Amino acid sequence: MLSPRYLFDRLRDLHFSDFAAVLPMLMALCVRPFSGHRYANTWLICEEPAEARDNGYHFFRFLRQSHPEQKAIYAIADNSVDRDKVSQLGPTVRYGSVRHWIIYFSCHFNISSSKGGKPNAALCAFLELNGLFRPRNIFLQHGVIINDLRWLYADRSCIDLFVTSTVSETHYVRQHFGYDPSVVRMTGLCRFDNLHDAPPLRRRIVVMPTWRYWFNLQSKKHSDTDADVAHSEYLHRWREFLDAPQLAQLLDKHGVELVFFPHRNMQPHLHSFTGINPNVVIASWRDFDIQELLKSASMLVTDYSSVFFDMVYMRRPVAFYQFDEDLYRKYQYGKGYFDYHDNPFGRSHSQLQPLIDDIQSWIEADFRVPQSFLDAHTREFPLYDTLNSKRLYDELAAL
Repeated sequence: MLSPRYLFDRLRDLHFSDFAAVLPMLMALCVRPFSGHRYANTWLICEEPAEARDNGYHFFRFLRQSHPEQKAIYAIADNSVDRDKVSQLGPTVRYGSVRHWIIYFSCHFNISSSKGGKPNAALCAFLELNGLFRPRNIFLQHGVIINDLRWLYADRSCIDLFVTSTVSETHYVRQHFGYDPSVVRMTGLCRFDNLHDAPPLRRRIVVMPTWRYWFNLQSKKHSDTDADVAHSEYLHRWREFLDAPQLAQLLDKHGVELVFFPHRNMQPHLHSFTGINPNVVIASWRDFDIQELLKSASMLVTDYSSVFFDMVYMRRPVAFYQFDEDLYRKYQYGKGYFDYHDNPFGRSHSQLQPLIDDIQSWIEADFRVPQSFLDAHTREFPLYDTLNSKRLYDELAAL
């Protein structure tokens, strides 16, 4: 049973759009008895409302190319820059529309890279967790799980197949998240299929920090967090890094380009990073595809984002800039099995100068990773191939 505290926190984080979604949901329930049968064998696929760049998109593309006989519909916002790309592959539905709700209530599988990948995350969670409606949810994941993500525990989620990618992740989820072991399947992330044979631009470093929940969730705001993004330590420290004279000299000396691609929630604040040195590109999500950007990079700098595992998968180095680790652990994600301070893939830094020194070392080593990195890669990724989407399809077909 969900705790009263958890339910109260979710209520605090509701938006007007969550209440506005009640009307199309009710309309769909009225229409479903007459048209729902059309979607009984349909696989409904999505990611975030305005995006088609993650595991959902890659799985949808695989289905359309390899199994066109399987009915599949992709949910995406009409104003998405990715909509045309998806519609060229197959049928789409407007995210959150009455038809989206009808398909959600009628489809064979609801498949998404996001736990909340449904017509409305809050409403659907209410229906599912209270036993009012139970779809067959397939969770493709947004990345490799490395932290203690309590919102993904079995008592807070309704998931019928939970995709994992590494040996450690699979063991951790099965041991701690409360699912029957048969629900957790190591098939690999669908987007990994596209990471093979991707030569990097040998002189590009991508910087991709993640978000802080206390900037936009009422339940995460506390007296010791700086909830105003514009005056936060988060913005100040990343701006300080990008403005560092030593970093500018390093990039200029070695002919290295640095691309700063902040989290989607940080994108409205891109103007805060103007005036950076000419070797730094401030990237908008509308102009850059995350996967293509990572494929072109020789190195990644992040804070806590699990996207670093995409670079590790391609056998490329990473570095972690973690100046607010105590707050992050307290108010965002608890520590899981992965130790940022003791691992074979990258070093953690809380101060600017050691981070720049680390970047310099990788540049001077021509971004070549040591044997210990490669050995750990072999242990964690026994499924290192282009069959991730196929394995997922086989699992779903067996269900």
